[in-house]
Formats: sequence, C-alpha cells, structure tokens
Amino acid sequence: MTFRLSTEKTPSPPSRTWLQLLLWTGFLLSLLIGLLALAGVYLLPDLEEETALVATDPLLLVEPARIPPHLALLQLAGAESDALVRQAATAGESTLAYSILLYDGTLTPSRQASELLRVGRQFLAQKDQLRAVAAFERARAAALFALPMPPLERGQLLARAADGLWQAGNGNGALETGLQAQHVAAQAAGLLPAQRGQILQAVLPILRSQGSPEQIQQLNELLAAPGQTPERVTPISRLAQLRQEYPSPALLTDLRNQRIEAARMLIDRLLLTSGQDIDLERAALADALRAEDRLRTEIYGGWNDSALQLAQRHELLLDYRNWLLVKAQVAEGGFGLRLVEEWEGQQEAIRQSLGWVMGEMNALLSAQVAEDPDPLSQAVLRLETLQWLAFQAELGFYPHAPLGELSSQMERTQAELERVNSPPDLPLFYDGGASPAGFRIARRYE
Repeated sequence: MTFRLSTEKTPSPPSRTWLQLLLWTGFLLSLLIGLLALAGVYLLPDLEEETALVATDPLLLVEPARIPPHLALLQLAGAESDALVRQAATAGESTLAYSILLYDGTLTPSRQASELLRVGRQFLAQKDQLRAVAAFERARAAALFALPMPPLERGQLLARAADGLWQAGNGNGALETGLQAQHVAAQAAGLLPAQRGQILQAVLPILRSQGSPEQIQQLNELLAAPGQTPERVTPISRLAQLRQEYPSPALLTDLRNQRIEAARMLIDRLLLTSGQDIDLERAALADALRAEDRLRTEIYGGWNDSALQLAQRHELLLDYRNWLLVKAQVAEGGFGLRLVEEWEGQQEAIRQSLGWVMGEMNALLSAQVAEDPDPLSQAVLRLETLQWLAFQAELGFYPHAPLGELSSQMERTQAELERVNSPPDLPLFYDGGASPAGFRIARRYE
C-alpha cells in the first residue's frame, strides 16, 4: 500500500479577530478587578483599621441584643463582678462577660487579663474577629499595667495575648505584643532562667514569622543566654495604701438595698414571663436607680471637704468613678434592656463627668504622693500612680486623658529612679505614632 502526501495548498493563517477579542476581554476584567480592589482599600477598612477605631471607643462593640438581661442585672442585684464574669465566660456568655469587663472598674488587672483572654478565644470560635482582637488588645493593656503581678504570669499573659492576636489575623498587634512579652522575659527581675526561656519559647513562632531580621537576631541572642539577671528592681505596689473608707450616710445603704431588691424582682419577672409584661418591675428599678443617683451626686459633691483626709477623698472619688461607669452601662444598654431612658440621651455628659472625676483624681494623687517624706519612696509611688492613671486611660475610664503629659511624667520619674540606682525593670512609655497607639515597655537590654 502506498501513501501519498497531499498536494493541496498550505492553508492561510487563521483570523486574529478572536485573539484580539480575548485580549481585550482579559484587559477589561483585570482593570475591573483592580478598580474594585482599589475601592476596597479606601472604602472597606481592614481588620486592623476597624480595631484601631474600636480601641478608641471600645463601647462600640457592646451589643445589648446579645446580652441576657436576667444575667446582666445580677450586677445591679449585688453580685460580685469577679464571680459573675467568671460564671458568664464559663457558661459561654461571651458578650455578657465582655460587657462586664468593659464597664467594671473594680476587677484587678490580673483578673481582667485572664478573663479577656478567655472571652477573646470564645469570640475567635464564633468567627467574631473584631471583638476577639479588641479583647486581646485590652488583655495586653491589663498585663502591662498590673501591679502586683508575678513576672512569669505577666509574660505568659502577654504571650497568650500575642497568640490570640495572631490567630485573629492581626499581625501587627501580635508582633507588638510578642515583643512586650520578650521584654518581660529579658528585663523582669526575679525570673528564673527556665521561666525566661518559657516566655521566649511561647512567642518564638510569632516573632520569627512577623519580626524584622534585627528583632529575630535579638530573640536568638536572648534564647542563647536566658540566664542573664537584670540589675533592676520590681516596684512594690502601694496604691491600696492611698485609700481609706469614708463615712457613708446610712441613707445610701438603704437606697442601695432598695435598688438590689428592685433588680432581683425584675430578674424574677423576666424569668417568669420570658421577658414579657415587665414594665412595672422595670419602672421600679429605674426609680431606684434615679433615687440612688441623686443621693450619690449629693455625696460626691462634697468629695473635697477639708474635714476628710486625702485617703478618704481618694476612696470617695474612686467610688464616684465606679458609679459613673454603672450609669454609662445603663445608658448604653449594657444590661441588655432599657432602664433609665433619660440617661440614654446623656451619654456624652456622663463621659464628661467621668473625665472630670479622673482629672480630679489625678490632682489628688499628686497631693498624696507629695506627702511621702522619703524622696526614693515618693518617686516609686509617683510612678505607680502615673501608671495607674495611664491604665485607666487605656481602658476608656479616663476620657480625654492627657496622655502626652502622663507619658512625660512617667519618663521623668523613671529617669529619676535611674539616677538613684533604683531603675524599674519594666519602664513604660507612650507611643502615639504606633499602630495601635498605646503604652509599651521600653527595651533595656541593648
């Protein structure tokens, strides 16, 4: 069998029209995607930008509709916040626990940090990245400022906050918090070599993933020599010594008991009717809150009475601050239902009052510190009071706080302690240009 090649003409090149059409289509699609991405950059803030906004006003994250009122009202019914926040977090009521942590000024920083970390993990499990990041950021602030707190606990809390931020997709916050844990490991007095290594190992993956070459090199050097002991001191907290019980009128105790009873009756009614037909009980609680507020306003108006000792004035102002936080929680729906409706229109006025009270507390603390006759003891106490005020500002309890002034005073006091050979192991400074802005531990192990 013989095969012959065809002698037909070579076909002409196919038309390029379809190719040009394909290229134009691809170009237009690419252009459209690029424009959408560009619009997203400017119109849709990313997680870290949203978190930065919330950090300036964490109450934006309070969701009254997700707060069970029969549980939240236990605060007004006399329940201890410490126990209530633990029970809420254990029961998985993360929104309730978070609301308590946002408003309560009586919890210790150690308790705040621990519960915020737990609540942050719950928000992560719920895919609520924004609230998770806010909880971890707040936990970081509590761990930084907590006095007294064992250095190992401080480092561990910061490491856990860094890991939470990393899991939530906030790389910048995770790196910054991991570096704070590293500074604790390197600088905190009283840490054993194994404890330093434990903290460093906990943040190792984050710092090596997110850190700069210089930061990674510093970490490796610390890991190679975890046994170094800093020649610095950990301040002993004396803040509690600045407070002394003031003579409270019996009428205030009576009104407080009336409010507690009214709150309990409303809780019982909520449980009995599943939230229906509660107007009478809710009105009774609102009236009790108004009556208590009127008397408290009168009492607090005399906080600067010359007959009171400075420590009593301190306690009175602190009590005033805590009551204003209760009013803010009521006004902003933090108990899961509307209570005193006129307070809802006074939210800014309540915040202004809160800022005023904290400003007066700032001045009072300065006067109390000045009473200490020993220069070294006075400097240590001054540093603690400044750090406490800064912490209140970080929590949102000190609106419009003079952060620059507080930071400058802290730096001057820390420098003064350096000069008298009593340098603090974890000096703090305010970095307003960082993201997120806030207080940080100064690195002291060059």
